[in-house]
Amino acid sequence: MPKLTKADRSMDALDQEIRRLRVKAKQLEEKIDENFNYFQQHSGSMFVRSLLPRKIDGEELTGLRLVDTFLQNERLQKVILRIADILAEKLGDGLNWLTTRVFKK
Repeated sequence: MPKLTKADRSMDALDQEIRRLRVKAKQLEEKIDENFNYFQQHSGSMFVRSLLPRKIDGEELTGLRLVDTFLQNERLQKVILRIADILAEKLGDGLNWLTTRVFKK
């Protein structure tokens, strides 16, 4: 086997580094995909929860007792959260479709 020159060893080292970086890039891409999927699945409920008021000890939310009671209903909040999750999923699917159409590889 011929003796490797310094340039050959340097090229081998660069090739190994390129392979290592490609593997790392693939891992990071997969992690970004996982995080984006998590965000898509939970963004609707996070958004709605930020809008739904939480009653603080003895504090009125709107000043109207009927509206306050209606907004504090846990069943209503669960229904709203479920609807928001469905809408967020549809919106995410639409955005995915749009981005694949616009940014075809």
